[in-house]
Amino acid sequence: MSLTKSSLKRLEGVHPDLVAVVMRAVEITDQPFQVSEGLRTLARQRQLVARGASKTLNSRHLTGHAVDLVAMLGGRISWEVPLYHTISDAMKQAARELNIPLEWGGDWRSFFDGPHFQLPRSSYPQNVNPARTAKVPEVSDRTEAQAAKTLAAGDKGEAVKDLQQTLQKLGYVLACDGDFGPVTRGIVRQFQNTAGLKADGIVGSKTRRALKAALSKKR
Repeated sequence: MSLTKSSLKRLEGVHPDLVAVVMRAVEITDQPFQVSEGLRTLARQRQLVARGASKTLNSRHLTGHAVDLVAMLGGRISWEVPLYHTISDAMKQAARELNIPLEWGGDWRSFFDGPHFQLPRSSYPQNVNPARTAKVPEVSDRTEAQAAKTLAAGDKGEAVKDLQQTLQKLGYVLACDGDFGPVTRGIVRQFQNTAGLKADGIVGSKTRRALKAALSKKR
């Protein structure tokens, strides 16, 4: 088994110890797998949290200390749980051979994350990664809180529905379906233009304050 060019590309920026474990696991497993994600941006992580696909904005993916591996069956991605246990066996064996500590998301008690593997925080400081040219800044509590308050295209949930209801009250016509799609983004941009803000379609602190002020005047 070998990794595709896309998988190898996704390993760029990932800590070399974790890359070594992945490459060794490829050699010893009979279960084909590919890399679906390695290094992530905070914006990408925020979208995953909004969709319920991740539980934290302080993921090890943000600093290149985690990878997600997907099982391949007949040339296609498979989500069959036993396949991820097989991949985990290979990853853990590779980690033992290389004397590299490893954590698997499938062992977590909070929820099962079979594709996820990471280097433990206790052994690998969050802000140090030799695969990157500079130290990686940790995601502070303040940054995490600010990111959680930001809404953008692709987000879903009650926070989006509340935004849509506010826009409705301000006279804009849109569905309150909790899906931040093209229509919602377009209306947010309209409002931002009217409020004299940068029309980027992203609802951050300035846009929230402007919405609150506009709603107060409406009442």
